[in-house]
Amino acid sequence: MSEFDRVGLISGIVLMLTGMTVLAVGFLVSPKVEAFGEDDFVVVDSHAVQFNGALDICKLAGAIMFCIGGTTLAACLLMSAFAKSYSKEERYLQQKFKERIADLKAHVHPVTKAPTPGESKIPVTLSKVQNVQPSSET
Repeated sequence: MSEFDRVGLISGIVLMLTGMTVLAVGFLVSPKVEAFGEDDFVVVDSHAVQFNGALDICKLAGAIMFCIGGTTLAACLLMSAFAKSYSKEERYLQQKFKERIADLKAHVHPVTKAPTPGESKIPVTLSKVQNVQPSSET
């Protein structure tokens, strides 16, 4: 795994965890009452309005951070899966496999011409054919 993949994975996980935390704060902290009073006399608490607005911003920011972190994490995992950075052992095993395939191909002589009519051999034996179907008498 390259240094870029590690940094991406760590930053994706940190963004996801931070997003979950901010999202949880936005939903778990109870909002304040914004207005109170009687029908004729209603008092609006501006601090409560700002507090409730901040909770809504926490919900939105947490959801965005969680999505960005998850996307970063998924992208880094996909990039590391498709990367061609093999270890020395994997390269050695791949080379041995290629050598084996090359040896097998070298020992097999491919047919390069069509057989002549008298030269062809059909792998058929002239044995007795037996009926496996049940007889109509039963």
